[in-house]
Amino acid sequence: MSTPLESLQRIFAESLETEERSILMRLQGAPRGFDHAQPCSISDTVADKQVMRDSRADLEDKLSQRVDLYQSSIRGNRRKALASAYPTLLALVGDTYFDHLCLDYARAHPSRSGDLNRFGASLPAFIEAYEPDPRFRYFADLARLEWSLHLAYFAADVEALTRDEWAAIRPEDLLDAKLAVHPACALVSSPYAVAEVWCAHQPGGCFPADLDSPTYALVVRPMWQPQIRVQGVAAQAAFGALQRGATLNAALDAAFAVDAGFDFTAQWRAWVEASAFTGLAHDAPSPEPSLTPMQ
Repeated sequence: MSTPLESLQRIFAESLETEERSILMRLQGAPRGFDHAQPCSISDTVADKQVMRDSRADLEDKLSQRVDLYQSSIRGNRRKALASAYPTLLALVGDTYFDHLCLDYARAHPSRSGDLNRFGASLPAFIEAYEPDPRFRYFADLARLEWSLHLAYFAADVEALTRDEWAAIRPEDLLDAKLAVHPACALVSSPYAVAEVWCAHQPGGCFPADLDSPTYALVVRPMWQPQIRVQGVAAQAAFGALQRGATLNAALDAAFAVDAGFDFTAQWRAWVEASAFTGLAHDAPSPEPSLTPMQ
């Protein structure tokens, strides 16, 4: 059974999530000032009741104004959090669409954490049902790409082996090893050119001519800034296998099954330069994104 304070907090929270203001009167009892112990005439009673009605209306108005301030602040903070995680989506759809999206998303997926950096986790899946127009079918995958970049920014900082340190490992040992994937890394695959759409909103970018061109990309964070590295479907298969704990040898088998001409040497160099792998794995799980801003 909840305590009076917990009940009050729940009522207040409910009032912030709805436009229905009658719930506000539960925050405070009826106005005082009508003394049932004092004798009075019928006319006095009618007059007192009118005063009580006026007082109640005035109280509702004041409570509504105060809650509106809280509600406006909460909505603004949620919108700011989503705009920070999904800047490209915001640039594409514009302020009005994005504002409505934020409100509808918040109703369907209220924040369950004190950290608003986590608030947008379900937005990509929400957009799939929210946006029925086939012209904008790529919005959900674009949002997935942006969320991966968002997580990459907050991922743990792990020191990776240098190119010389990798080169010092014997080839046979490397092939038989499992690799530790940097916690910032994430694979993004889509039937749409979402990586190009994202790049189009960066300095010097241009919008893709064909949105139906598939994307195979790896989100990395070689230094402090998350980046997108577009790669082939064979590289995507190999990296996915390594993420699932396969040895490098097994990952190469997966890649060559997709593309017999897969250039492993060039791809390996690109992965090492991007710090996609931190070293050899020792069956220890990679740290989860902390979503605590880096210093």
